[in-house]
Amino acid sequence: MRVVVYADILFVLNAYVTFALLLATDLLCRVHGSRLRRTAAALLGGAFAFVIFLPPCPKLLLALLRLLAAAVFVLVAFGRGSRKRFLMLYAVFFAVNFVFAGLMFALWHTLRPKSMLYFGSVVYFNIDTLLLVVLTVLCYALFYVLHLLLGARAPAHSLFRLTITLGRKEASCSAFLDSGNRLTEPFSALPVIVVYEGVLRDLLDGKNLTSPDCAAALHVRSIPCHALTGEGTLPGFRPDEVCIRGPDGEIRTSDVYIAVASTPLCGGDFGALLHPNLMEEMNVILCEK
Repeated sequence: MRVVVYADILFVLNAYVTFALLLATDLLCRVHGSRLRRTAAALLGGAFAFVIFLPPCPKLLLALLRLLAAAVFVLVAFGRGSRKRFLMLYAVFFAVNFVFAGLMFALWHTLRPKSMLYFGSVVYFNIDTLLLVVLTVLCYALFYVLHLLLGARAPAHSLFRLTITLGRKEASCSAFLDSGNRLTEPFSALPVIVVYEGVLRDLLDGKNLTSPDCAAALHVRSIPCHALTGEGTLPGFRPDEVCIRGPDGEIRTSDVYIAVASTPLCGGDFGALLHPNLMEEMNVILCEK
């Protein structure tokens, strides 16, 4: 049976599907990546759909193309980060794709829609826009339920001791696990710990991060943030290591950025606000007592 494929519908549909799959990956991994990056990756997913117009080629080559394309989508959507973080996102993205592929194959095999074409990871069909939106919302709701179930495994304790290492110096303070802290460094997409500048005075030798010398030496980045008063930025740097100690052990990682706040946090009760991903991602070393 011949199916007439319109290039514009093919592109838009697969970009839409790629965005939804990346959104589900984001939700399950609790990465909270940039919408702009996810949109760029989705557009690449729409462009990759044109692989169906290639001349017949070996299945192994097509499989390699799909593996490479998935890696590019994940890198564009979530940034580089650490190798373990990338592998986690890559594996979850593939798992979500397998679920979607299974649903599409079941639909194609059961109903045999005349206007549907399913080729590997590429899907094409003429579908009512409203129906597509409804189906996407239902799928997202399913992944959101999974997200809530997985969230039950989050650490029960919220109070920790944070130690930041930079060169041969260390700075320590009390830290609060803030579930509302979703800050990430825009280019690497690494999680951000917000620290009051008073805690870092000795670590930075009293230097201002915004000064040219200090900014150049520490490769300071501007980290976008949201507050009740509006949007702004915080200066941030990547430490050599952070150690987060809690009742059950400690976590050590260098895959993190420190954003410096000029005002006390939580009325001065804590010196730092931790990112929840630091307790959930696989790019940390957990050392039990």
